[in-house]
Amino acid sequence: MRFTRIVDGEATAYTVGVERLDPEAAPELESAGYRSPQLLYAIMTPGAVVTDYDVHRLARSLPGDADLVVDELRALDYDDLAEPDAPEVDP
Repeated sequence: MRFTRIVDGEATAYTVGVERLDPEAAPELESAGYRSPQLLYAIMTPGAVVTDYDVHRLARSLPGDADLVVDELRALDYDDLAEPDAPEVDP
């Protein structure tokens, strides 16, 4: 799992982890309902860890306006989860 920090520039900060789940690599995931590769997000909040594979449902579990969290998690999908040896893609 890769971890980073999401900060809104004011008072809110979350530590988040993102893990790519692949049912072909871990057969026990298929029996849990995973059929294709997807990302699992974990957000550490004061007093709890919230996990989900849906960023919008995850954001609804957080206090206040969590649009920043959704945007940052989407950015993690592409920036921080690339394979270390993968070639860079020109935009």
